[in-house]
Amino acid sequence: MSETTGLSGSYRVEVSGWGLNDAFFVEKTDLVWTGGGKKKLLLRHALPNGAIIFVRLVTPRVSCNSVPVAYRVENVQPMNCADQCEMSLLQLHPRSKESCTDDTASQVQEHSASNCEPKESAKQPEDEEILHEA
Repeated sequence: MSETTGLSGSYRVEVSGWGLNDAFFVEKTDLVWTGGGKKKLLLRHALPNGAIIFVRLVTPRVSCNSVPVAYRVENVQPMNCADQCEMSLLQLHPRSKESCTDDTASQVQEHSASNCEPKESAKQPEDEEILHEA
C-alpha cells in the first residue's frame, strides 16, 4: 500500500455485511487510508466486487458514539497466504431528489416513499377477538 500523507493512516474499524456465502459477518480489522484519499482493508471474509459493507470506527474514546458508514467494495484481490483478501472501498452517500449519482446506496428509483404504502392486494389483518371473563 502506498505512502500516507495528510489524513492518511491506519484506523481500527469494525466491518459488517454479507459475504459470498450470504452469511452476515462482523469483523474487526484496520482501515488503511492511503495518499489521495483511497481506503483499503484486509478481511478474512470473501466479498464480491460491488458488495455493500458498513464500517464503524473503533476507538476507546468514540466506540459508543461511532456511526457505521456505508461503502461499496471494489478491486477485491484473491485471498493471500494469511487467508485475507485486500479490497478498496468507495464511500456511498444517501441519494437526494436533486441528484442521482453512481455512488449512492440505492441505485433503483422504484424504492421511493410511494412504493412503501400497502397495495390493495395485500392481505389485511383480521380484527383481534377480545375475551372477557364473565
